[in-house]
Formats: sequence, C-alpha cells, structure tokens
Amino acid sequence: MPNTLTHVHDIKVAQRALQPFTAALTPIRAFSSNFSPDPADKLDTVRVPIVGTPTGSSDFTGNYTTSADSTVSVIPVQLTRHKFKTVHLTARDASETAFNVLDTLVSAAMKQLAQDVLQDIFSEITAAHYGAPVIAALAAADFDYKKLLAIREACSAVKMPMTDRALVLDGAYYTNLLGDDVVAKGFVPQVVQPGVMDALIRRLAGFDLHENVILSENGEKLVGFAAHPSGLAVAMRYLVPAAEYDEAGAVTDPETGLTFGYLRYTETQSNRVFVTVECLYGFAVGLADGIKRIVKP
Repeated sequence: MPNTLTHVHDIKVAQRALQPFTAALTPIRAFSSNFSPDPADKLDTVRVPIVGTPTGSSDFTGNYTTSADSTVSVIPVQLTRHKFKTVHLTARDASETAFNVLDTLVSAAMKQLAQDVLQDIFSEITAAHYGAPVIAALAAADFDYKKLLAIREACSAVKMPMTDRALVLDGAYYTNLLGDDVVAKGFVPQVVQPGVMDALIRRLAGFDLHENVILSENGEKLVGFAAHPSGLAVAMRYLVPAAEYDEAGAVTDPETGLTFGYLRYTETQSNRVFVTVECLYGFAVGLADGIKRIVKP
C-alpha cells in the first residue's frame, strides 16, 4: 500500500497542488493510460491496454459468438522516468509573508513538474514512430478550419476510430484557428461560452482540442498532432520512498488516476522545511496510425 499523508497542513498543500498537476497534464487524455497510486519501483513494468477498431457486426445465424474478436493488445510500459521538483521554506519566509507561501511554492513546482513530464512524453512523437506528416508543412498563419478538415479526412483514410480523437496544437496554430471565420461564427450564439471568454475550443470537427505551449519540436519541427488513444501508452505509479520523511504519500486525482508523490522533510541545522513532488512514469509507442503529426515549414 502507498504511504498516506496524515498531517492536515500537508494534505491541504498536496490537494492544492493536485489541480495544476492535472490541468497541465490534460492533453495526456489523448493517449491510452494506466495510472494508479499503487506502489512501484523504477524499471517496473505496467500493462496498458490498447483498443483498436472492432470487427464488423454479423447477421445472426444462431451463434452470438461470431466475429466477437476486437483488436485489443496490451503494451508493456516500463517505468523508466522519474522526475522531481523540490522547494524549501525558511523561518524568515514564513514570518515575512501574510499568505501561505508554501502552498504557492508547491503549486508552482507541481505545474512545472507536470509540464516537464508532458514534454517528455511528447518527445516520443517522431517520424520514426508515426511516419510522414498528416498534411504538408504549413505556417501558423495558414492553419485554418479547412486544414483541420484535411487532417480529419487523412485520419479517416487510415481507419483511425472516430471516437476519442484528439488534436494537440502549438499555441500559435491554435490561436490562428480561433480567428478562422467558420470557427469564430460558431461562437456567436453563445457569446459567453469558453470560446470567446477563455479562448477555448473544446471540440471541433470531431476532435477534442488541446492548446499546448511546451510542445517539443523533437528536431522535426513538430507543432501538433491528431491522436487516438491507441497511438501511445502511458503509465504512472507511486514511488515508495526508502528513507524516513516527516510526511510522505501518494496524491491521486480520483477521476483520471494521475498520481504524484509528496515528501516533506526538515533540515534542522538551517531551520528549513523542504517539500519534494515527484512523478514515476513511462510511455511506449502504440499503433502507428494512432497518431498523425503536424509540422511547420
């Protein structure tokens, strides 16, 4: 069983840090996953199911088991990645500020950790794994609704399932799409909706849309990708600490299972409190047609 936080203040700090962690990792929903607070060690292997397109339906001929097979495979994902971020608070820090600076420090550290984890996962989206770009290279100023429809058509051509499709875009490409005439007119009847108020496009042309400003170019000018969960498998677990800490435990989002480890310890000689947040995870390539890359010139 994972360690459990018991100190009320630690629980408060950890729960506040959970929100920026899950928010920064929202695009990870585009992939197949196996997240859990279950304890694991680095290099352990987690099985992540990948579900492809099912076989067609059949005319009933007296047997319901005809054509019952689906394309279901399990990808072993090794937990090879272990990232952490540590912050500290001095007695002077605590006495000179009117608000809980530790909460703020840990939340900022948690957001940075999540961004680094996501950027690491994105590094797997290369031509070697997923082939040529889905459409010809284009600049952000040329990315519009018609280009999105071309991506949709290309995904359908390789039989990418229509359900659970997602599109992750670099900020400049996402912003230009916001200004497209077709997209902008779609917001008119709902002027107070997220599209206008928060510059959010939740779904468009059958894709869940995610803006990302940390998308790694991977040395291949990557600026986005269309994805189905079958394209990439991601696993995450809780790394149980070997040493003794003042407080240590797994913090998990109940909806997604996304998990990070929380450690608090004190350095008595300098009168400082340290908090470390960490993430143990791994990822592996799934079906080549499950991700279609978008690149710039």
